[in-house]
Amino acid sequence: MDGIIALGSGGAAAIGSFTLLVGVRGKNKIKIEKEHVPYWAYGIGLVSAGTGAAFSNLGTIGTQFTQAFQQTNGLGDWKTGATAAFLTIGVFGLKARPWKDALFGAIAPSVFTAAGGLWMLPVTLPTGLLKAVVGA
Repeated sequence: MDGIIALGSGGAAAIGSFTLLVGVRGKNKIKIEKEHVPYWAYGIGLVSAGTGAAFSNLGTIGTQFTQAFQQTNGLGDWKTGATAAFLTIGVFGLKARPWKDALFGAIAPSVFTAAGGLWMLPVTLPTGLLKAVVGA
């Protein structure tokens, strides 16, 4: 038994994505409030690190997001921690929008990991719990 539910990382990412898609629409038995979308997406981003090609691109998007800011000459020196702060403020500082929160929430774990330091805490703690529960 890999975990309590034994979904595996790919299964957990796929099930989480499908549940998020079904729940946000709000026309089904599963309902996910707009304010909860970033948490669902963040969980999907956490388990996607160990998945196959379908979900592994989330980490690449986070890297490209950071590189886009670093290549802008007008901003000066841009580090990955600034991108992590930008994503965090984008999710919690702006009005809840499922499309924005799903994207920012899903790429946040890869950006937080790349930033290191205190940004790693929201990644390492829930990852251990998720591995124990879903076998990811």
